[in-house]
This record gives sequence, structure tokens and C-alpha cells, in this order.
Amino acid sequence: MNDHSPALEAQGLTRSFGSVRALDGVEFCARHGEVTALLGPNGAGKTTTIGCATGLLHPDAGTVRVLGEDPWRAGAELRARVGVMIQDGGLASGATALQLLRYGAELYADPLAVDEVAEHLGITEFGGTLVRRLSGGQRQRLALALAIIGRPELVFLDEPTAGMDPAIRRTVRDLIRALARTGTAVLLTTHLMDDVEGLADQVVVISDGRTVAAGTVDEVIAAHRAPDATLTLSARARGIDPSMADVLAKDLRETAARHGAELEITTGGAADLESVLLDLIDEREAQEHAR
Repeated sequence: MNDHSPALEAQGLTRSFGSVRALDGVEFCARHGEVTALLGPNGAGKTTTIGCATGLLHPDAGTVRVLGEDPWRAGAELRARVGVMIQDGGLASGATALQLLRYGAELYADPLAVDEVAEHLGITEFGGTLVRRLSGGQRQRLALALAIIGRPELVFLDEPTAGMDPAIRRTVRDLIRALARTGTAVLLTTHLMDDVEGLADQVVVISDGRTVAAGTVDEVIAAHRAPDATLTLSARARGIDPSMADVLAKDLRETAARHGAELEITTGGAADLESVLLDLIDEREAQEHAR
């Protein structure tokens, strides 16, 4: 497997539901060995995009290729190479957590060890509990385990850390990083910017069914800030008395002035991914209203 080859490619992806156009030319790529975060507000088209990529929906126009194949036409062989973390409604509620995980493992030729996965994600402690009695966070862990148990080459993870306590979130993040290191392509959707900044190699932002930004976190931020010719610098000083902040700021401004630049130092409002996302969404909505 080429760790940098495309595991998923979408080009000009379009899909409508009646008079509502959910996707309007979405384009992006997810590669083996990388975590790609698909971001956007509710209703942006993320779920429809994943539906097309998993073969649950057929696009009206454009193409999507998963591991080199059309997911709409592909058979069981392709599906065995793809993992999908389904949300709350898809788990069999009459089975216990471990029964369901063991059943899921039996569907694959070379699954991960059930007991090891269960122990790693803390499923063992509630393994004998019926799925319908699990908490939201416990269901999330079980859904994640089912998505990875078959050693997928591409895995779709929808809000993988939602409803989890900090310790389990850290475990899940470590697991996602480990998956990518083995060459698995991970497509992640989340509203938690900590997860994105801590995990994502690539970010794809969609709004109103269109791709509005793509690249690394730093590239997306830099590209968004580029039009106003502003350079944003972020630094953290260690080993200095807080009372020296004004003196340090003065020295920095004077240094910048010698290079013909005006340095603005603030305690807040620095560019970050969340603010860029909000600005991109606002820009897209403004464009739509102007039409």
C-alpha cells in the first residue's frame, strides 16, 4: 500500500433531494496514512458526502472513488475493506456489547483481537450490558470498535469522541493516530476543534454543499488570513516575570519597526481554526444571500 496514495477521491460531487441541493460540486481527497477532517456546520453536506462515499447514496453528478472503486457499484469485497462508525441508531439493541463486537469480528477474515480492542477502549467493563442500556459515551466506544475491528484500509468516523470523558477521549485520539500510522486512511467528522487540531493531517471545510477550504490546519488559517496582508505571530515566553510583559512587547514592536513592519500585540482574537471556520461559513452564506 502506498501510504500517500488516495484512499478516497471526490470530484464535482453533486446531490439533490427534491429542490434542495445538498452537494454542489464538493471536491476533496483523503490519503492512506493520514487523518482527514471533514468540517462544516450542520446542514453543510457532510452526511450526504459520507453517504455517497459509502455507497448509501448515488450522486447526481461528479465522481467518488473509494480505494479506486465506485462505492455505489462495488460489492462485498470493497465493503470489507472499509469501516464505518455508525451513530446511535444502527446498533442491535438486543445484544450485549461484547456479543455484538464478537459478531462483528466474525464477519472479517483477519479481524483484530476482540478482547484487546475491548480492553483498550474500556468496553470490557460494560461488555455484558445490553446495548440498549448503554450510555451515549459507551455506545460511541462500541461503534468505534465495530468500525475498526476488521482492519479497514479506510474508516469513516463520525464524532468519535462525542459524549466521552477526557480520559477516554485521550485513548480514542491515541487509537486514531495509531490507525493512521498503520496506513489506514481516516475520514473524521467532528465539531470539536481540539480533536481536529490534535489529529488532522488535512482539513476539508464544506459549507452549503461546496468545498470552501482545504489543506493542513495551518494552511487553512494562513490562506484565510492572507487577503488582508496580515501576518499573525504566536509565541509563548517561559521563564520571564509577568510584570515584564509590557517591556517585552515594546522590544518586539521596536524590532518589527526596524524591518518596516507594524506589530500589533493583543491578548485575544488571534487567528485559530474555529474563528476561520466561522468566517468561512459567514462568507459563504453572504455569497448565497447576494445571489
